[in-house]
Amino acid sequence: MHPISYVNVFQGSGAIDLPQPQGIAASWHFIKALCGNTHPGAVLPFGKLSACCYSAGYSAGYGNHKINCGGPIRRLYDKNKFIGISHMHQSGIGALGFYYNYALTIPFLGAPDAEALVRDIAEEAAEPGYYTVTAADGICSEVTVSEFCARHRYTFPVSGGKIAVDFTNDGLYEGEDVCSRPREWRVERISDSAAAAEVTLQGVRVYFYAECRGGGGCALWRGGAEVSGAVECAEGEAAASRCGCVFSADGNAAELVVSVSLRSIESAREAASRETAPFEEVRLAAKRAWAERLGKIEIFTDNEREKEIFYSNFYHTLVKPSDWRGESFLYKEDDFMLDFCTLWDMYKTQLPLIFTLYGDVSEKIVNTYANLGEALGFLPHTLVLCDRFRIEAKQAQMLGVYVLYDAFRRGAGDPQKLLAAVKRDLTREEYRGFFETGRCTKTTHTLDMAEGCRAAAELARCCGDAALAAQLEAAASPVWGAFDEATGLLRADADYYEGNHWNYSFRPMRDMETRMALAGSPERFAALCDRFFGYTDAADTSGRFEGFNNETDMEAPYAYFYAGRHDRLCEVIDAGLTYMFTTGRGGIPGNNDSGGLSSCYLWNAVGVFPVSGQDLMLVGTPRFEKTVMHLANGGDFTVVRKGAGIYVREALFNGEKLGRLCFPASRMMAGGTLELTMSETPAGG
Repeated sequence: MHPISYVNVFQGSGAIDLPQPQGIAASWHFIKALCGNTHPGAVLPFGKLSACCYSAGYSAGYGNHKINCGGPIRRLYDKNKFIGISHMHQSGIGALGFYYNYALTIPFLGAPDAEALVRDIAEEAAEPGYYTVTAADGICSEVTVSEFCARHRYTFPVSGGKIAVDFTNDGLYEGEDVCSRPREWRVERISDSAAAAEVTLQGVRVYFYAECRGGGGCALWRGGAEVSGAVECAEGEAAASRCGCVFSADGNAAELVVSVSLRSIESAREAASRETAPFEEVRLAAKRAWAERLGKIEIFTDNEREKEIFYSNFYHTLVKPSDWRGESFLYKEDDFMLDFCTLWDMYKTQLPLIFTLYGDVSEKIVNTYANLGEALGFLPHTLVLCDRFRIEAKQAQMLGVYVLYDAFRRGAGDPQKLLAAVKRDLTREEYRGFFETGRCTKTTHTLDMAEGCRAAAELARCCGDAALAAQLEAAASPVWGAFDEATGLLRADADYYEGNHWNYSFRPMRDMETRMALAGSPERFAALCDRFFGYTDAADTSGRFEGFNNETDMEAPYAYFYAGRHDRLCEVIDAGLTYMFTTGRGGIPGNNDSGGLSSCYLWNAVGVFPVSGQDLMLVGTPRFEKTVMHLANGGDFTVVRKGAGIYVREALFNGEKLGRLCFPASRMMAGGTLELTMSETPAGG
C-alpha cells in the first residue's frame, strides 16, 4: 500500500495516551503539556489554508481542552464539540498567543442560538486533504482544500438550512488570553451568493471572500442578528462586535468557497473564481498532493502499526510552514512562507528534513528569510500572520543563522545571498552584548550564539570571506564560561526556559573534546549522561531527560556518541521510539510544535540524526529493515539494517567502513547507502 494509506490525521490531536514506559523510560520526566495539539483538518502539504472543525478548544481550535502548559489537562467540554468550520490553524503549538481560526463558518437550522450552536459530534472522519463531521443535529459538513481556497460542502437533514460566516473570529474560547478581537473591519454583501470582508487581525489587514454555490440568498449579520444593509463596518471598541454574512441553502445542500488574501478583496475574489472543479475532484487532487510528498520516504517493515506511526508523524511534519506565495505584506518578491511559529523547535529536526527532501519548499524558505532580512533588518525567530516580529526572545537566539546554514549544507539557496542575510542578522541590537562580552544573560543563549557564530564562520569561509570567519570564530571562543567546571554542567545559577541547566548541558557542540574535558573526562561526561537519562539516581528527577515531551533536550541522547557509549544512545532512542510514540489521538508525547516532535521521531526511526548548525549526521539505531529517502536533488539515501538487535556493530557508507558513527550531511545529500550491522548485545557484551 502507498504511504498515504497509513496516515491517521487525528494523530496527536488529543491528550497523550502512551504505552506504560519500562526500563529507563520509566524515569523520564515530562514538564510540558500532556497533549499533541495537532488538528485533523483539511490542508495541503505546506498549505496556505486549512479547514477544520471548530470548538474553540486549545490550541488549534479543535477538541475539548483549555490552555495547558503542563500538568493535568483541563477540559473545556466533557467531550469534543462542533460549532462550525474555521480556517487557518496552528499545528501543535503551545501558548504563543496567536491561534487564527479565521472566517468561522457555522451551518445551522432555524434561528441562530449561541448555546445551541455548540453541538455534540455524532460522527467524524478524515484523510489527508479532507475532513468531514456530522453534528448531533444531523448537519454534515465536509471540507477540502486547493492551493488558494477552502471548499465546503454542507448537507442538512431538512430544507431551510443556513450557513453563517463570522469574518471577525480570532482565536479560541473567551478568557485566559486565547482569543482576540479585530482592530477594525468592513463586511460587504456582494450579491445573493457572495460576500467579502477586510479585517485587521493581529495588526495585519486580511481580505476574505465567501461564495455560496447552491444557495438561495445572502444577507449580512451583526451581533447575532441579520441586518438589511449592504455594508457594515466598525473600528476601535465597536469592532469588538461580531460581523459576517449568512447564506441560505437552496434545498438541503450547499457548497461554499472561501478564499483569503493579504493583498486585496479582488485577489481573494479572483482565487475563488478559479475554483471551477467539482468538490470531489478537488478532494482527489489534495490527496494526490499528499501522496507525492509522503512518497519521499519509503520504509520497509512488516509491522503495520509501525507504518501508521511513521507516516502519521510524517504527515504532521509537513503541515507547516504555510506557502503564501505572492501574498507577502512585507516585501514585493513572490516567495513568502508563513508560520515559523515555533522556530526554536522547528530548526533542530523539522527544517533539516524539509531541506533534505523538498527542494522547491527549501528554496521558498531561504528566499523568505533572505527577503525578511532585507525588509526587517534581521531574521525573526517567529513569523506568523501578525505585525510583531520580535514576539519571542526567551527560547533561543540566532535561529535564522542555523536555518540558513542547514539549508546551505543541503544545497538550497545562493551561498552569497545567504551570507548577506546572516551578516545583516549579526548586527541586531540584542546581539551586541554577546559580541562585546562573549556572553549573554542566559547561558543557553551564549551556547546558541557561539555555535551560531561558528556555523556562520564556516559559511563565510565557503564564500571567501576569511576575515569575517576569523572574527566570528573569535567571538565564539568565550563560550566555555557558560559552564561550571565543578559540575561539568552549565551554570546552575542562570535562568532557563523550559527545564533547568541539566536539560541544556548535553547539546552536541562543534568542539566536544573541550566540552567533555569540562566534565573531567569522557568517562565523567558519560556518567553525567547516565544521571540525566536515569541509569543512575533514577528516583531523582530534578535533572532529568524530558522523554521527548519537549524539544528542549530531544537531541541530548546523542551526547553518548561523543562519550564513546553508543550502546547507551541506542538504548535511549529505542526506548523513546517504543514508549513515547504510538498510534492515535494520544500518540505524540507533547506539543508537536509545528512538526518539531514528529520530525524528531522520523529521524530517530530512520536511524540517523541531524545536528543543526553543523555539517554532521549522527548514526542512531534504525527501526526498519530498510529506509529510502528520495532527496531534494533527485538522488537517494538508503539506510539498510542487517541483523537483529538495537546495537550498531558496524557501519558502511557506500561500502566504506565508518571509523566513527557519523558522516557529513553534505555527503548524505550526494546519495548512497548506509549499511548498519546490528547486534542484540553491546560491543564487548
